[in-house]
Amino acid sequence: MAPGNLLAGSLQIPLTDDGQIAFRLAITPEGRQAVWWGRDGAGQRIYVLPDLGEDARLSDPGLRSQSNLISHGNLAFAVTGASSASQNGIYRLNVASPDDVRIERAPIGASNWSSLQLNEADVIGFRASYGGGGQSYFLLGSGWAGTLVSDNIADSSSPYSFLYSPRLNDQAQIAGVVDRASGSAEFFQELRIFNVTIESQLVAQTRGLDANSPVYRFASVQPAFNNQGQVAFLGTARDASERNVTTLWLWDGTELRVIAQDGLGEIRQLEFFPPDMNDRGLVVFRAIDAANLRAVWVSDGQELKRVVSEHDIVTSDLGPARIDQETPSNPVFAGAPSINARSDVALAAGLAPPDNDQEEWGTAVFIARASFPQSDGGTGEDPDGGTDGGPGTDPDAGTGTDPDGGPGEDPDAGTGTDPDGGPGEDPDAGAGTDPDGGPSEDPDAGTGMDPDSGTGMDPDSGTGMDPDAGPGEEPGPDGGPSQDAGTQPPPPPDGGCGCQSSSPSALLPWMLVGLMRVVVGRRRKDT
Repeated sequence: MAPGNLLAGSLQIPLTDDGQIAFRLAITPEGRQAVWWGRDGAGQRIYVLPDLGEDARLSDPGLRSQSNLISHGNLAFAVTGASSASQNGIYRLNVASPDDVRIERAPIGASNWSSLQLNEADVIGFRASYGGGGQSYFLLGSGWAGTLVSDNIADSSSPYSFLYSPRLNDQAQIAGVVDRASGSAEFFQELRIFNVTIESQLVAQTRGLDANSPVYRFASVQPAFNNQGQVAFLGTARDASERNVTTLWLWDGTELRVIAQDGLGEIRQLEFFPPDMNDRGLVVFRAIDAANLRAVWVSDGQELKRVVSEHDIVTSDLGPARIDQETPSNPVFAGAPSINARSDVALAAGLAPPDNDQEEWGTAVFIARASFPQSDGGTGEDPDGGTDGGPGTDPDAGTGTDPDGGPGEDPDAGTGTDPDGGPGEDPDAGAGTDPDGGPSEDPDAGTGMDPDSGTGMDPDSGTGMDPDAGPGEEPGPDGGPSQDAGTQPPPPPDGGCGCQSSSPSALLPWMLVGLMRVVVGRRRKDT
């Protein structure tokens, strides 16, 4: 991108099923935030925020797939902090006519719209915060709107004292963690699926509510949620010595099982960034491996695959490049990866020359294209690319320089009062206290900040503290949880880690082909 345009510090990377990408630019030469959109190797700043005052901020955009053969999909994002309150709200536009913007303010009394997502049915889901206090999970459709659930500040009859960042699927369902009471030695939390017309469905609860539950506490980041009703989420278990073990669980609709865990198999330490999951049941997440290198991984609950790792040599628009940071302690990946229906993975990472990690080339955005084993002896092509597998390249894969793999941004950037802002974080996030850490948290909650939002340190480093670390625990590398659980945590209740090998065809290999570079200018760092 042109000099002077920079991504947000902490971000999510939405990738539609037809390969569109959109993300927020936290800094632009104009001094106002913007939204970039692209597809098939081309893209542009599709919308620049008007002059609404110096505190005006954009949220992560939600993005819908192409709706017909002529028009691409729709964008939606929240604007907060405008000088005129009438300019705050949810902005909708279509990329074919981005100047035609519709502003919606719902529900009545809302002052902030966090964790905003746009699904394939053109329904927007988010967590609304009210000026007088309280929160709701809310859906906004075409000509209709509805509250799914509120906390007991917004609705005195509610059993829930707090709502965490939710995830929307295409069925207009929202999965989210709720507090039923304040935490103490135990936490009283549930993960539920909330529906428009029927009662909510319990997915999992902490052992404070169910002594047989393996979950000690849910992490304060969004769960992953697909259209099959499956949910993947981060949380902590406790070993026999009551030490924390960060765990990624998968609920398949009937059974809860571990798919990754600190100190188990290739995983040394899970990172506190939201996982994502597609309808194939493939979960993408970030974790540090046994060699202390960061990587992006995918698992189906049986087999674990590495998509890309720190220090990997990749192709870029500047030639061969290395996924790296000039300071070894800085995280090399940015924000949370995402996965689409085709099982392509979008991710962002720092780049440097292959032989000099002290020269920073900027943040690169990739799409890792999935390939599939063929029953007819083909070459592992996209199954939609023809019945014979083709020549080994997805016909829609482009030239390997696709810049569409752009990231989203801090989903809860807000305006300084964003409930997910967190203190001292990315300047675009404001300086509010993150309620996703839980209100008036027990010391076991760590810093009380959303670990996905950054703390004003390296934008990708999270809070610098495991929110589940427990009182007095020391953070591990990059601010993650300490390895107090050792390298041999106890087996999960189902008797296995879920990471054991299975059929080689159970998961997919990925090829990095899309790349976009976002830099202020090529610069050399002092050693």
